Amino acid sequence: MAILSIELINNILFNAELSLLTKLHMEIEKLPFKLGMYYENLRLDLKVEEAADRYTVFRYTKDDIQEFEGFEVTDVFLYFNLDVLFQVEMYLEQGTLKFEKFHKVENEISIRGSIENSTKLIEFTYSKDKIWRDL
Repeated sequence: MAILSIELINNILFNAELSLLTKLHMEIEKLPFKLGMYYENLRLDLKVEEAADRYTVFRYTKDDIQEFEGFEVTDVFLYFNLDVLFQVEMYLEQGTLKFEKFHKVENEISIRGSIENSTKLIEFTYSKDKIWRDL
């Protein structure tokens, strides 16, 4: 009878978490916008949603992102500060797929997924970590 040590269990959990982040990073890289991109590169596909003192939120209007990680994409919002993209927020239909909320920070990039209470949509966000404290 094999007994799993705490160290082995922690390694298994760490590797599962790491593979989730790696997979999400790979999916994010496939999107047509990257953190640090300039507004000018996307301006034809954006509509202003909110303008604050230090940032502007745009709705991504191009219809080229239908799904992300098996979830149907309903909306994409891009946050710019001084015309530089610092946060991407996507809303996804959960459907019958299982989803668990998470928040991880790796290499100064924050990746978070949660269920929006009022709409029950999945809110998936990735951004440069600590940017909101600087704004």
